[in-house]
Amino acid sequence: MPLTLLSVLARLGIDPWQEAADLAHLPLEPALQRLTSRLEAAPNSRPATAADTVSIATRLIALLHRAPAQTAPAPAPLPHALPSEKSAGRSKGANLAIYCLIGMLLLLVAQLALTST
Repeated sequence: MPLTLLSVLARLGIDPWQEAADLAHLPLEPALQRLTSRLEAAPNSRPATAADTVSIATRLIALLHRAPAQTAPAPAPLPHALPSEKSAGRSKGANLAIYCLIGMLLLLVAQLALTST
């Protein structure tokens, strides 16, 4: 039966969330060595070869150390274009009302389509 990394770490008595946080803060090579040793230490769950263990650890560490997508900072709004707090609250309420109306309209159309057949 295939094991997940979660079950491997649980068998070792390691908190997976804490281990992920620790590995994310380590440089790439020490993180790879640590995860490889964890996978090798797991009872009755080793891949077929040491190369398989390294391959699995390399893929997992690459996912963990993947840099988040860089987003461009939003341009600062012009001072004269800032909405007041009251109008901002009303626009959120108006948006919610519009979404509810669209949802009800879609439900009505679906009901008509089902009953007319």
